[in-house]
Amino acid sequence: MGTVRRCLGCHSVDTTENLLRCVAKDNRVVVDERGLEHGRGAWVHPKSDCVNRSLQRRAWSRALKQGPALDCSAVEELSRSTDLT
Repeated sequence: MGTVRRCLGCHSVDTTENLLRCVAKDNRVVVDERGLEHGRGAWVHPKSDCVNRSLQRRAWSRALKQGPALDCSAVEELSRSTDLT
């Protein structure tokens, strides 16, 4: 079993292979698709339900230890993506 993390949307624990990592960079959330970005990461399932719940709860600024002015537009775009299940 690989490394496990908690999803910001549904709060279930899963392996990192099943989750997307995001980091804060220049006061905005960036999706770290390759896993090479430095800094504190937050994880979410690549499902529209989980992404939408994490946005509704405003969980990103808390998880990434940023202020309330954190730009989550990349995650909002992700929630509208047709690639999510």
